[in-house]
Amino acid sequence: MIERLINECVPLVWKISKQFYGVDKNDLYQAGILGIIKAYQNYKNDGTTKFSTYAYNYIFGEMYLVSCNKEIKLNKDINKLIKMVEVGKNRLSQEILREPTLKELSNFLEIPMEKLEQVMQISKSFVRIDEEKDDERSLHEMIKADEDISIDDKIMINDGINTLDNLEQAIIKNRYFLDLTQSETAKLLGITQVMVSRYEQKSLKKLRQYMYM
Repeated sequence: MIERLINECVPLVWKISKQFYGVDKNDLYQAGILGIIKAYQNYKNDGTTKFSTYAYNYIFGEMYLVSCNKEIKLNKDINKLIKMVEVGKNRLSQEILREPTLKELSNFLEIPMEKLEQVMQISKSFVRIDEEKDDERSLHEMIKADEDISIDDKIMINDGINTLDNLEQAIIKNRYFLDLTQSETAKLLGITQVMVSRYEQKSLKKLRQYMYM
């Protein structure tokens, strides 16, 4: 349940993070995920308030604390805990020769179960985000490459591009095959640079889903 809610609220986390300037985006993202978890722990589903609406203040509040430096730097603390949990889980697994339960791991690490659940959920969220970033980086490299990629990859890229609508195809071709800037692409197509950026991200997401799903 909590994992599904986190996935659904990630766009809201990124949207709220744009209200804060001069703060590391990873710190804000981690704060946002923590806000979602805290909201979930306090949410009473009475059918009148959507979870995302209820979670907004929790997400904003956690980000605000980070932006004001009222807490120890979140990125450092969470990463330290994630590493400690991973090491402890591996060590306990070797001792008992199986995957430990949450309660067993909590006792082994001497961490409250509630805190352990938070850390593990944040860890899972970052694995998914990192995988998406890796896929997008490799996709960028494949599209912009020429002789360096295999014929099969070229065919797959072309097939993927053919699934896009006309405007999306034009933006991808101008940006990655003709190597034009977003500004140059916008002028050429008679649209705004903001639209180019939006459609480019949308198109890359479609291509990534086509090639990696």
